[in-house]
Amino acid sequence: MRQGLRVAAWAAAAALALLAGGAQAAGSDEPVDCNPNGNQQQMNDCALRDFRAADAELNIRYGEVMKTLSPQMRVALRTEQRTWLKGRDPGCKRAAKANEGGSIWPLVFNACLEKSTRKRTAELDLWKGRQP
Repeated sequence: MRQGLRVAAWAAAAALALLAGGAQAAGSDEPVDCNPNGNQQQMNDCALRDFRAADAELNIRYGEVMKTLSPQMRVALRTEQRTWLKGRDPGCKRAAKANEGGSIWPLVFNACLEKSTRKRTAELDLWKGRQP
């Protein structure tokens, strides 16, 4: 009887540890361990980090540019931005298709997202102060 309780206690402790670790990993939006010269997971984490930085920069620039535009031009930029966003992810999925199912796919996909986002950020400068 005592042996059975001990086994049950260990099983419960192991289950709790697994659940806690899974919850921490699932709830984390930050890359775990970025190392551009490391293993594939570490390089994937770097690509995700770099894309997130580019996306944050894009959002800041978009807000700055919108402040310089007339209401009519804001509508035009918003429409263009939404169109661009709808195409970015599918375009990068196509670009990474050859790596689908492989461990390098997140790196290729996120690197494409970063490149596309940085290009779009530069394009936003062309909108500054535009008048109809």
